[in-house]
Amino acid sequence: MAARIPKKENSSGRSRSNTKVVMLKGSSQALIVAVFLTLFLTSGMYLFSVNRNAVQGYHLRALEKEIAQLSEKNAELQIAEADMRSFYRINEVKDDLQMEKTEQLKYLEPKKDTVALR
Repeated sequence: MAARIPKKENSSGRSRSNTKVVMLKGSSQALIVAVFLTLFLTSGMYLFSVNRNAVQGYHLRALEKEIAQLSEKNAELQIAEADMRSFYRINEVKDDLQMEKTEQLKYLEPKKDTVALR
């Protein structure tokens, strides 16, 4: 790799036309290449990281929207469940369900010494 030294001006204000070319040693060339390669790789990793974070942020917002929709649906279903279980609702549909009002309650109680056999 060659580096050019800028032109120097004479005392008369004119610049010299011949420039000196200075050759860098092999280790200096390798160091410059390594620095540029490191900068390139670091820039690439940074862009990859920023892109990945943006994609994850978008995915997170989509999941938050889905959670909000599911929460609303859950609230609606809880209200519908409470409505279906209400005494007034059961009273309204008792004829459709063929339910009858009981006159006398009988509770079945097992005998104390009863054991199930196979």
